[in-house]
Amino acid sequence: MNRRNFLYSFSFTAAAIIIGGCDKDSKNNGDTAGKLNESQKLPSKLSKNETDDMFKPFTQELKIPKEINFETIAKGKFNAQKSLVAIYKDKKTEVLTFQGDLPNPTIRIKKGDKFELDFTNSLEKATIIHWHGLIVPEEMDGHPKDAISTQETKEYRYKINQKAGTFWYHTHPHGRTGEEIYYGLSGLYIVEDEDEKKLNLPSGEFELPLIIQDRRFDKKANLIYKETELDHNGVLGDVVLVNSTPFPYKNVKNTKYRLRILNSSSARTYRLAFEGIESFTLIGTDGGLLEKPITVKDIVIAVAERIDIIIDLKDKKIGDTITLKTLGFKEASNFATNEKYPSLGAKMDIIKFKVTQLSTNNSAQLPRKLSSILKMKESDASKTRTITMEIIEGGIWTLNKKPYDMERIDERVKLGSTEIWEIKNTAHMAHPFHIHGVHFQVLDRTSKIDFPTDKGWKDTVLVMPVETVRIIMKFTMPGLFIFHCHILEHEDHAMMANFLVE
Repeated sequence: MNRRNFLYSFSFTAAAIIIGGCDKDSKNNGDTAGKLNESQKLPSKLSKNETDDMFKPFTQELKIPKEINFETIAKGKFNAQKSLVAIYKDKKTEVLTFQGDLPNPTIRIKKGDKFELDFTNSLEKATIIHWHGLIVPEEMDGHPKDAISTQETKEYRYKINQKAGTFWYHTHPHGRTGEEIYYGLSGLYIVEDEDEKKLNLPSGEFELPLIIQDRRFDKKANLIYKETELDHNGVLGDVVLVNSTPFPYKNVKNTKYRLRILNSSSARTYRLAFEGIESFTLIGTDGGLLEKPITVKDIVIAVAERIDIIIDLKDKKIGDTITLKTLGFKEASNFATNEKYPSLGAKMDIIKFKVTQLSTNNSAQLPRKLSSILKMKESDASKTRTITMEIIEGGIWTLNKKPYDMERIDERVKLGSTEIWEIKNTAHMAHPFHIHGVHFQVLDRTSKIDFPTDKGWKDTVLVMPVETVRIIMKFTMPGLFIFHCHILEHEDHAMMANFLVE
């Protein structure tokens, strides 16, 4: 069957996608190609009379997303739309939402249940929703080829056939994914199952979703996206939002909390640690729970990755504070970024937890075993492929030296086969590699950096500068899918490819 008949033509030329993806010492920066949609224009220049500081950090309480729980509803409704939202107190910011406010709802559903949602596009350009990390049929996955036009509605219908885990959703129109996520179109998607419920992990008020995004604002609280050609290397911001709340605080009790953390930034990799507690426990990664808890002092989380952690505050007293921060991860890049904003190596506070109540239940222990993960063996693989991540002439971020072409099938995979993919990064910048329609395990990597998240099921993996990471996976879902770098500005230009499972 010729899948090309299902793909509308969208071919990039080098002239159309030149980006400023160059090392600091290079002068080979291309033209600025990224313009905002008409509905998302850059704000006007700032007035000299405006104050320098809009607010004090840790004075706004963390917003908790409302939930769409499929135990209580049969069908959800989303409408991608422009909205005015109070991200800062007493100020309105123009954003994009699915239901009129930010943060967008968290979807919660059980394994075995049917997901039904009607999605209407009220934006000026075509768009589509991708259910990141979920293994769903091709027509439900949110491939850019399936973007729907203004005022069209798409019906999503599929069954949840995977283990419990923390996933997410976001729009995925080709060339504008970065803009739309930046302005608000993403949210968490939680799958539950009976095996996980038996573990009695912290739940209810003790289970906190934390969606981390660094953003830029002018002094009128308008969002700023791209400003210079260096932003094509990845947009970094100086304001960290958690659940669409800038540098928030959260009142807590002195007990255990489960934090489901998503890095929904455009380009920033975080090395997360806590001031106030020395260590915490990693219990899950992109594809669900680990086999056993892992105690860590800090952890790296790249764009699109999720971590599921437990923090224990039992030794804290009323008045104590615990601050989640990034220690910076300068190892992620040697490339120039916009100097107006904190670099990838910058240390930044993220959220402050304030102990305001004592808990009456501090005795619950984490189970020693969380899940069973069948380790895939190299001998199971029938084929090995090499995927290169590099810059070609003109400063264009690519996979296998090919700018993305919506019409081209780059790889053909046999349904039911197991393959090893060698992801080879030739650039001096780390790239989070994401693949649709499949989960994988990390076999090994050539760098010496330890990533505890490599021990779980993954759909996104950070490939360090000049590193090769080998992953292994079994392809169980037929259809046309994509793989790409999840630095949003990279995938929007050319760092993406199609693969067909047949």
